Amino acid sequence: MYFGDINVKDSLDCILAHTIVINKKKFSKGTIITEIDKNYFINNKIRTIVCAKLDKNDFHEDKAANIIAETFHNNSIATEKAYTGRANILANKSGLLVIDEEKIRKFNKISDDITIATLNNNSTVKKGEMIATIKIISFAVKDSFIKKIKNTIYKKAISINPYINKKCALILTHHKNKNEKLNSISERRVNERLKNLNCSLDITSYCEHDTKEISKKINIILKKKIDLIMILGSSAIVDIKDKIPEAINFSKGKIIRFGMPVDPGNLLLLGKIKNTHVIGLPGCARSPSLNGFDWVLEKVISGTNITKLNISNMGVGGLLKTLNIRARSEKESKSYNITNIILAAGQSKRMREMNKLLIKIDNQTMIEKIVDISLKSSANNTIVVLGYENDILQRILDNKKITTIVNKEYLKGQSSSLQLGISALPEDCDAALIMLGDMPNINSRLINQLIENYNPNDNKSIIIPTYKNKKGNPVLIDREFFPDILSIKGDKGAKDIIKANKKYIKELPQKNSTIVEDIDTKDDLTNYLKK
Repeated sequence: MYFGDINVKDSLDCILAHTIVINKKKFSKGTIITEIDKNYFINNKIRTIVCAKLDKNDFHEDKAANIIAETFHNNSIATEKAYTGRANILANKSGLLVIDEEKIRKFNKISDDITIATLNNNSTVKKGEMIATIKIISFAVKDSFIKKIKNTIYKKAISINPYINKKCALILTHHKNKNEKLNSISERRVNERLKNLNCSLDITSYCEHDTKEISKKINIILKKKIDLIMILGSSAIVDIKDKIPEAINFSKGKIIRFGMPVDPGNLLLLGKIKNTHVIGLPGCARSPSLNGFDWVLEKVISGTNITKLNISNMGVGGLLKTLNIRARSEKESKSYNITNIILAAGQSKRMREMNKLLIKIDNQTMIEKIVDISLKSSANNTIVVLGYENDILQRILDNKKITTIVNKEYLKGQSSSLQLGISALPEDCDAALIMLGDMPNINSRLINQLIENYNPNDNKSIIIPTYKNKKGNPVLIDREFFPDILSIKGDKGAKDIIKANKKYIKELPQKNSTIVEDIDTKDDLTNYLKK
């Protein structure tokens, strides 16, 4: 192929390299010069134009793109007719996009003039969606390159595994007493994911978080010819010998892999019992955000073979938490939806026969004072979690614009109240500010300061006040960590979650000690009243 200046008299059938306008008449790039065009140029005293002139062994860019696209054709895909050297490849069905990455890499090495770009491997695609594009860079391709491509089998380089309407079951475990709110959230999130993959839950079952009990449920479900069993424990799987993997072993299954290099989703377990896949779900399965569970689920539902090596290879591109946190970058900090959660369910044991929340401070009860502090802040909502003597406290708070929730299991400790508060948050809540009901020294200015410094776009997703390097309360925490909170085992609060996510913490040093002072004993109360 010749490229460059060509005398207009010799330009017949040449390809115009650049768009030109002559006396308001436009000739676009790629125009094949006709006899009429040539005469128009001559009549307007145009002597030379920049063109491409094909040799006899050259294929025009559109013809080349069409031939190449045809080599990729299979029943999963459709191709559009090439235009300006570009032939688009479309999904002929909805499902999981499967790319032979090595073949695509080799293809793009054949010639600099011949390219193909695809969507990411294992992307979820819909029928009619563009999944790849072939682009010829120059105006022509040598026939030797076309022959080389036609001699290579590319029909399986791009394919789609359609999502199959498989029979699915979900087992939700609990410690002694069910958490109906948490179960509802769990079931809804799993169902939402299945719906997007043309599936739905056929069975939802509940049992205690015990190896034998889980195994019994598995065996009952297996008799109903279920294709996929998902198990979401009240406690996260932390070891290959934990209760859920042991239950799979008890049911004569095998563990394919525990742990995956995808965050969130690290604690996922994949197993199999005969032809039934079993997935031990990480806590982030309760979150609507993308996580490792989504990637494994898509493979299982599409019938794509998934191995230990497949999961190992998910590490590249597997850091998802940072992407999720930054996904709301267009929002201004003042527009974030923040809810204050006040934990006020405890028995006040160290106050002996006195409920500290009913103690009068500044002519109002301690619980009223804390609630008013919250209501004066810039937070959007206030949720109060009650427990001990909740009937008395509810009457006191009856006229407040708040949401009250009763923790019937308050004897289990603070974590049960925290999880109940998180479960009750509005769907559009961006972050929760956790307040303690026995810290009347804090004020709304402090709460506003925490909210103002919250910026998930800048990885400031956990905001903590400090005094002399000691962390205090309240604490503001991004919704990305809610699934982790809901997976807490025992009466630990969110300390372990905070420790594990140091890079997202912003500390706000305070000049006084109020953020580390609560009222647990009568001495604490006396000291407070003296101030």
